[in-house]
Amino acid sequence: MPHDVVTASLNARDKSGRIDVRFGAGMKTVGVSRRALLSIASPPRATEVRLFQHIDAFCEIVASGLGSKRSGGDVVLVTANDVRRWAPRVAIVRSGGGDINRTARCRVIEARRDLSDSLFAL
Repeated sequence: MPHDVVTASLNARDKSGRIDVRFGAGMKTVGVSRRALLSIASPPRATEVRLFQHIDAFCEIVASGLGSKRSGGDVVLVTANDVRRWAPRVAIVRSGGGDINRTARCRVIEARRDLSDSLFAL
């Protein structure tokens, strides 16, 4: 589902994110828990940079209906469990189906290939 991010910020005290996003004609506030920020990528970090790096992923999680709705559906909380449920779906779709472990191995190989290409460029 197409979306437009209106604002995004990180609460420095509790390390949670807030994203105001427009899905079609409706606005939603997406709360991103600290644990969701830690779970979205490795190494685990709950920083503003991590929030902005994966802002589209958090919006996709909400669009797919995995977030926990609060306050009549205008506020949606994305938790670490939502990230874990969403990640395998994305791996299967992007790989065209099949074994998730094989997909992870392919990503590692691609990352190594990209790293070696960049080292040879130096």
